Parts: sequence; C-alpha cells; structure tokens
Amino acid sequence: MLKDKIQIENLDVYFGEKHVLTKVNMTVHEHEILSIIGPANGGKSTILRVLNRMLDNDKEAKVRGKVCIDGKNIYDERGNVNRLRKSVGIIFAIPVPLPMSIFDNLSYGPRLHGITNREKLLTIAEKCLRAASLWDEVKSRLSMSALRLSGGQQQRLCLARALTVEPEIILFDEPCSGLDPISTSKVEKTMLDLQKQYTIVLVTNNVKQAERVSDRCAFFLFGELVEIGSTKQLFKSPKDKRTKDYITGKFG
Repeated sequence: MLKDKIQIENLDVYFGEKHVLTKVNMTVHEHEILSIIGPANGGKSTILRVLNRMLDNDKEAKVRGKVCIDGKNIYDERGNVNRLRKSVGIIFAIPVPLPMSIFDNLSYGPRLHGITNREKLLTIAEKCLRAASLWDEVKSRLSMSALRLSGGQQQRLCLARALTVEPEIILFDEPCSGLDPISTSKVEKTMLDLQKQYTIVLVTNNVKQAERVSDRCAFFLFGELVEIGSTKQLFKSPKDKRTKDYITGKFG
C-alpha cells in the first residue's frame, strides 16, 4: 500500500486580493515523482513555495488550509521552519551556485549544522555528487570555482548541495528550462535514480518531460487543480477536456 508523504487539504493561497490557489486537495505518495503541469500563472510554483514555507516572508501572501508532511501540519505554530526546510529541499529553474569552490558549495550546509571534519565533509561531498550524477565529471577539480561549471553541471551541483543536509522531499521548479537536451537527459536520469530514496515534486512546462519521468501527474489551470492521476492515465485518457486540450497543445 502506498504511503502518503504529503497531504494537502482545502488549500487557498492569496497574494493581496488575488486568489492564486483555490481549494486544492491532493496527496503525494512516498518515493514517487509527482509532476505538476499547466500554463503560466496557474499556481504551479506556488505549490512548491507552500511546501517549503517560502511564502512566510511575503507580507502579501496568505495561506489557508492544511498542509501535512508525514501527518504533521507544517503550518502549525509550533512547527520549526528551519527543520522543515532541511527536510524539504528545493531546486530552482536557474541554478545559483555559491561563488566559491565546488567543495565549499557542498560543505556549506553541513558546516552550518556543525560538521567541521574535512574527511567527513569530503565523504558527504562525494556521496552527494554521485547521487547527482556529477562525481565523475568534477572529482579531479573540487577546488575549482563552481561558477566555471556548465549550466547543466551547475544545476546538478545545486541538487547535490541540497542533498548534503539529508532532505526527505525534493522540489524541482522547472529545473531543465534553460538546459540543452543532453543536460536535460542527465537531470531526468538523476531524478529517476533519486526516487528510490526521496519523494519528488516536479513543476514543469514540458509535458513530454512529465510523461517521461513522473509516476503521477497533476494539471493546474488558473489556480485550480483540474485533474490528478497516474501519468499514463492522464496522458492517454484524461477525464477533463481541459486537460486533454492542454496536453495536445490546443492552449498553453
């Protein structure tokens, strides 16, 4: 039986007077890749920011409803936001490596959490670079500036950096939007490999990518969750005409 890792109930999100997500109810199973698709301004990225509580610092944002991870409401006043963000990593569309060496990028998070032994930091760096399918490409130049890596390598470095603090959930917000097909393929392979250990939520405008990598898929339109189901079912026989029209390119 599939275990629910994330449960969202009656979620509403406002930015000022603008209602950007309306009564969203959905679950994400443990160790699945759930893709979220839909046209721009449909609320896809907002879902990720809700899960990571990134909207806390936006005075215009209001979050209503219940969002649980492992059965615990992450918006409970007693919740620890720093602990949440350690367990829920997020990878953005544009990779932002720190302006330091590859190794220092990977040791930054562990050092913040009290790990200072260099050998242990090297072990963590290698483990996470291997998980992000980057180790073989950079193992001989860990002291090189991360800014000298290619775009695809920088994206995988940012993923490896997120893994160093041992999250349980990884959120991807258009991680391949600026990458060439070869780099995109490497990131997708990495996501499929990581699925064995992590729960993954992927926001993508590339419906073919969603079809390639996800177990289930959710279609959002104008802040509404129109349909969610297995990727195969949603792409082959969507229940809602709007889903079919989007997937077949009639709009969006």
